[in-house]
Amino acid sequence: MSLKMSKLLDIEKYLLLELVYFHLPSQYKNQITRETPIKLDEYIDLIEQCGCSTYPGFISRSRHGSQYKRRRQAHFKRIYASSDNLDDVIITGYRNDNYGCYGNSDDKIKSSFVGLAMEDCENNGAVVFSGCEQMDLSSIVLDWGGCLIASLGVVTAHHHKAIDFFDYYMTGILGERNLFGHSKGGNLATYVYINRLDENTNAYCVNAQPYCWYTMSDSQKAALKTDRFEYIVHANDPTRKASYVSYISRTAPLNRYANRHFIDIHGFAEVSFDEFGNLEGTRVIRETNSRLKTRFFNDYATEKRLTHDECLAQFQENIDKIISLPRLLSTTLDEILLVTEAQAAIIWLRDEDTRGSFIYPLIIKGPRAEDLYQLKLRPGQGVAAQSVFAGLPLYIKDFRHYRLQVGSLKRAMGLTITSEIAVPLGIDESEVFGALELVNKQNGFFSVEDFALVNEMTLVMLDVFKKSGKSLDNYRDFSLLQIRKGGKPIFAVEKNGYQEENFITQEEKSFFLKKIMGQSLESDERLIFNRVTFTRNKQDQLKRLRKQEYVMIFENSHLRVSKTRVKTVLVALLLHLRENRINLNALASMIGLEDKMNTSIKDLSGAEYIRLEYGMARIRRPQLIIVNTPPRGVSTAAFLALCSRIKKDCEKKVATVIVLTDK
Repeated sequence: MSLKMSKLLDIEKYLLLELVYFHLPSQYKNQITRETPIKLDEYIDLIEQCGCSTYPGFISRSRHGSQYKRRRQAHFKRIYASSDNLDDVIITGYRNDNYGCYGNSDDKIKSSFVGLAMEDCENNGAVVFSGCEQMDLSSIVLDWGGCLIASLGVVTAHHHKAIDFFDYYMTGILGERNLFGHSKGGNLATYVYINRLDENTNAYCVNAQPYCWYTMSDSQKAALKTDRFEYIVHANDPTRKASYVSYISRTAPLNRYANRHFIDIHGFAEVSFDEFGNLEGTRVIRETNSRLKTRFFNDYATEKRLTHDECLAQFQENIDKIISLPRLLSTTLDEILLVTEAQAAIIWLRDEDTRGSFIYPLIIKGPRAEDLYQLKLRPGQGVAAQSVFAGLPLYIKDFRHYRLQVGSLKRAMGLTITSEIAVPLGIDESEVFGALELVNKQNGFFSVEDFALVNEMTLVMLDVFKKSGKSLDNYRDFSLLQIRKGGKPIFAVEKNGYQEENFITQEEKSFFLKKIMGQSLESDERLIFNRVTFTRNKQDQLKRLRKQEYVMIFENSHLRVSKTRVKTVLVALLLHLRENRINLNALASMIGLEDKMNTSIKDLSGAEYIRLEYGMARIRRPQLIIVNTPPRGVSTAAFLALCSRIKKDCEKKVATVIVLTDK
């Protein structure tokens, strides 16, 4: 129950950042004070009545706008209900200088400034600034014009209002004083932060308009590169290109189903959070001294590069105060990425199934995290697995000199593995429960010094973990697809699992299909696919999910009696997939129909038709295959043979399958 920056999860910080864009109803104008505050959940309850500043969605009083607000409200309520930090947070101040029904100002010459202040029971405080306001010409000029001149180092009226707002509401706060800002709000938060460095101040900015680097003092520049200031940029967001930025903390990849429009990239809803509430797949990309010198500046020639002992001391200081296990693991990976310049970092956990022991990824920092979460590695399959099962730290400087199986990891990451470090995680050597793995140094190979530093940092992290008394048991989840209602799972299928679902009526089966495809989600339901969460308001993303990751066998029962030739169907499939790695003859040979290319589908035997359906499904390389009830003319024996083959493919980790059968 704290607004301390070190305790708040990324998903909670994003809630606070987005909340300021929902403007309170007119009866609350100037009514919220430190003497008459409202609780955070009361603010969330009011969202249906709020006006919205059109960002991150173009919202009006239309039916679409009302639906959008209800969906975001439901999202905020879910975060609040599961949060250990936000329960006692109160809103102590609200200022909105927009003119009109959703602003505080009676002055038609509005300033487009919005700020929100809050406190917790431990006397920590926070201020949140918003970015672009209502989408009319005057607001656009005020906001984007202000961003332009701010990037040139001009202090605007907005900056003065921001610092006055912060000073007023942080008076009497004895704990942390924290700043949050998105877009232009991040520019304001940055300005306040660098001018209040001696007041126990921290800042968290997302896609922020950069503040002018050239006008800052050396102490202000240095402060932007400390752990007190975090600057998150979404992949491909243009704001970091609006001015020179050398203090980016992390980049957050958009999830693969996200829209790629500016308004979506720049907003809040297109990134993913893991089950810990941390941003999924983020990378630490703070620029090094050498990069700075080769680009724009010569005045950083004396910037100090930390020694081994200094790195270790700073890391110890950073994590000693962490009490959240997710935060501990995530921070450890961030810091190790920073000091080693690795391309990716993974924490693996050990578990067992009917086939024996394996490891699976718990947290991933690096490219294509969503693909990696499917992996289960057995003994002998890669450096991390060898480290876990042997209980030894491993250092592979150059993979060209070793013969280890790393094919699964290589395919999932889309990288050529050149260098690796893996360190076992455990209470002692006899109780290894996982491993920390680094993959590829950005420029060259890992050194012995990197290996030694990672070993010692991991031991420090394990010591903090042991003292915390926490358990990892709550985080063991192998689901590829989940449907959760009110926080409780109502359906799940495990990665590489084979699962049968029986139905009495067609209506039951149709309802189930719509549910697992996200077509009939209720307001309190979530579809979680490979750790990416979807709600019913994300229909565009759900369509892309179904197109990319789902395939149904026997989807079209009329295909069985079609006069279309096999060759025609396969050609159409390859053209649709733009499949370059395989030609028509190779595909026909793979499914055992090379001598049936000119045969009509209706003239195929039951077994041949099943090979066609299954081959067409597998060539699309989906993550989830759904086997519908077979059409008439397919024998029970042929269908059971298909199921037997599918089970073997699931055991080989090449498919996850749900089979729909009639009772």
